[in-house]
Amino acid sequence: MTINVNNQEQIISENSSVNLLLEELSLSKKGIAVAINNKIITKDTWSDTIVNLNDNVTIIHATQGG
Repeated sequence: MTINVNNQEQIISENSSVNLLLEELSLSKKGIAVAINNKIITKDTWSDTIVNLNDNVTIIHATQGG
């Protein structure tokens, strides 16, 4: 199924949770925030939140600054 991740089209397995999405994209689960269709998804619900066809997913990586 096709979704958008940070404005880039991605093809992922159907019925993928946020956790599975991150695994499919080979992304670390540490230091990131995830939003689906502009709604923040809390880390404790990543395994229960299913990504749907044509969803817009935003993944933000925390960075250190000074």
